[in-house]
Amino acid sequence: MSEIERLRAQIDGSWSELAGLVEAMSPAERASQDAAGWPVKDHLTHVAGWELSLIGLIEGANRLEAMGLDKDADRSTDSINAALFELHRGKSADESLDYFRLTHQRLMAVLGRMTDLDLELPYSHYQPSAAADVKDLPVLGWVAGNTYDHYAEHTGWIKNSRPEKS
Repeated sequence: MSEIERLRAQIDGSWSELAGLVEAMSPAERASQDAAGWPVKDHLTHVAGWELSLIGLIEGANRLEAMGLDKDADRSTDSINAALFELHRGKSADESLDYFRLTHQRLMAVLGRMTDLDLELPYSHYQPSAAADVKDLPVLGWVAGNTYDHYAEHTGWIKNSRPEKS
């Protein structure tokens, strides 16, 4: 199995776990808040936003603009997350789920065109104006961080915030 095939399988498994968890919820449950005060629907738009950032990275676009944010916005993770929340807060639970699904399909189409070699190319290959501290690192790290690692994080938060069913 090639690296890209292994990666896509890992992404599919982790995404399926998250998607299965939220798809089993009613719209009311997806609109309910977790222990940290995040409605489940906002976990979905947050994950989709970072998938769009990854698409932007790979396609050589401004990552913030790819997320639907102002290209000159504060680039700190907390600021980006707050801006994503504001951008999508008006979406219903069903709209958030649709956005989550469609964005993931788009990402998988982009990853479907990549090869093992593409994964090892440095960040600066995709983003020529990259900061010195990341420019030489393989893009594979961003793929993992914005897909299966990120999905697992949110799966855990959502699971831990749900009341136990008897």
